[in-house]
Amino acid sequence: MKTRKLLSVLLGGVVAGAILVSSTTTAERAIAQTPMEAAEEYFDALIAKDKDGMMFYSKDTNYLDEKSREEGYREDLKTNPTSSYEIVGSKQINSNEFELSVILNYSGEGYKQTPPLPYKVFKSENSWKVLVEPLEINTLTGDVKKGTPIYKRQYTDS
Repeated sequence: MKTRKLLSVLLGGVVAGAILVSSTTTAERAIAQTPMEAAEEYFDALIAKDKDGMMFYSKDTNYLDEKSREEGYREDLKTNPTSSYEIVGSKQINSNEFELSVILNYSGEGYKQTPPLPYKVFKSENSWKVLVEPLEINTLTGDVKKGTPIYKRQYTDS
């Protein structure tokens, strides 16, 4: 009888712990109160390969909808070499929009660092979000220009 009671208490503890972990994980995603908080949360999620965090703190125009965005992030994060970032500039456009310049650093061989990349952070309802737009980077010159969204790219076999 004592064994059964002990097992019930242990199972109850495991279930309560699972609920606590689940609610703590959800609660950790606090609404970004400032543009810098949104940017740091987004780029920290990118470094941590946290797809859900990236989605929570941004809007990405590379994808048609949230489903394709989630699938795209899942695939991209498998090979994401981003190891750190540095916000090197910020400028307020108006009360609902900021522009940031962000340098991304990569691990591994080859390309180590981007030139400063332009990002916007905007007020979305009651929180701030990073606007992720398609960019093209010329790795030889460091030039950055607006790119083509992933869903509009045409791929051909060579």
